[in-house]
Amino acid sequence: MSLLERIKSVFIPKPKANYAAGWDSYRRSRLIEGGVWGQPFWQNHTQSFGKEVSVGEWRIIVSAARKLYWNVGVVNAAIDQKAMLTTGNGAFRPIFMGADREWGKRAEAKLLDWFQIAYMDGSSWWDALTLENIAIDRDGDCLTVLSQNAAGYPMLQLVPWHQIGTRTASEDRVSSGRYAGARMENGVILNRAGRAIGFRLMGETESDDRDIPAGSAMLSKDPREIGQVRGISAFAPAILDLRDLATLGDNIKAASKLASSLGLIVENQMGMQDPMDAAFTSDAMPQAMGGVRLETVQGGMVQYFTAGTGEKISQIDATHPTEAQDRLQERLIKNALLGAGWPAEFCWSLEKMGGANARIILEQVNRITSDRHQYLSQQCKRRVAYAVARFIEIGELPSYKGADANQGGAYNFRFTQAPQLTADSSYANSDAINAYRAGMRSMTDILSSGSKTLDQHLDEVQAEELNIRARMAATGLGREAFGLLTPNGNVSTQTP
Repeated sequence: MSLLERIKSVFIPKPKANYAAGWDSYRRSRLIEGGVWGQPFWQNHTQSFGKEVSVGEWRIIVSAARKLYWNVGVVNAAIDQKAMLTTGNGAFRPIFMGADREWGKRAEAKLLDWFQIAYMDGSSWWDALTLENIAIDRDGDCLTVLSQNAAGYPMLQLVPWHQIGTRTASEDRVSSGRYAGARMENGVILNRAGRAIGFRLMGETESDDRDIPAGSAMLSKDPREIGQVRGISAFAPAILDLRDLATLGDNIKAASKLASSLGLIVENQMGMQDPMDAAFTSDAMPQAMGGVRLETVQGGMVQYFTAGTGEKISQIDATHPTEAQDRLQERLIKNALLGAGWPAEFCWSLEKMGGANARIILEQVNRITSDRHQYLSQQCKRRVAYAVARFIEIGELPSYKGADANQGGAYNFRFTQAPQLTADSSYANSDAINAYRAGMRSMTDILSSGSKTLDQHLDEVQAEELNIRARMAATGLGREAFGLLTPNGNVSTQTP
């Protein structure tokens, strides 16, 4: 036992024998090993998710995921990449799909103005959607509340995961209020069919707690179990691996720092410097220390070494990180990313892949972000419908008179998607053109996947054409002077 271990054994008591012996087997008996905190109580995982993972374990898991997000770069990068590729670069602009196109243009313009300050805390539509996307993968879920200010102007409020819950883990029934007697699981109030009918929001004190009806709020999550009421972090399957990764990285850095700070190792029978050496007690002989003599000269340091009897002088051989350590770190990282549903190669080692494999990975990324876009679009459609209804009620928008008014035409919106990734933009554009010619895709669909609406595109084309014609008329120059080609590649013969 080393000296450090002896000192630690004096101050740190040893665990009880039965606890130490049963710890590993207990950890392995849990559904999600990262949530271990007490004694085992279910060995066979035949219960519902809410019973298999207690509220206490769930909170430990989410807390650990947040800790990893802020301290492990690969976790932070994967979550932020998914959010950026889903909600960034002009995504989630509203496109009206109802019958009254003129009314729709006014509604789109009004919504774009509202998007700048749509949330109670002053956050914009896109900033809040990015935070919501991050929360789904990091924390498991978050709540959006439909609200309004004193003037009746529609407002949204983003509620983080820890404010949805109960004061005690054993509180499984609503004791008072409109939902008295209803079952409650981890802050979600359920009817007999297991559908959410309300949410318990915790304030600073118990008197500030309030129950929000499900009609005025929506919980965004990515469930992985039937009957799962609350979401859970995407990195829950790899919490232990990520902890080991952080510990391994710290140990490698410590070993590397030690190797870089020590140039020589002197081995002797005493295990320390000779206390009888004059240099040990006096500064009068700084050039002779423990049998190692140093002489400083201009331009560098010349070292002379003399080893005494039974002594050995060797140089530090810095071998960290080793190849085996690198392989282990890569294995832990890949396991974590795969468990989170994000391609490991995209976030960690895309440069090692060939062209065909890289395109497959990019296509997988596009499928994942498109799926998340579709889910958030459902949430956004409800929020936009609420805002439009409020704007009509307070007179900010006229009543909808379209032919589909009775079918909810005023709320018929879709949302643009962020540009998808491609390893070959020329191939992607050709594929889109061929699909359009074959009638397999509409221009609206193609443009929305690039975060642009059809009206925006046609307005740009129109403005560009009018500008060119005005310049042709003013200068007498032909179309070829402006270097613009027709779709078939030929110079237009049109004259002003």
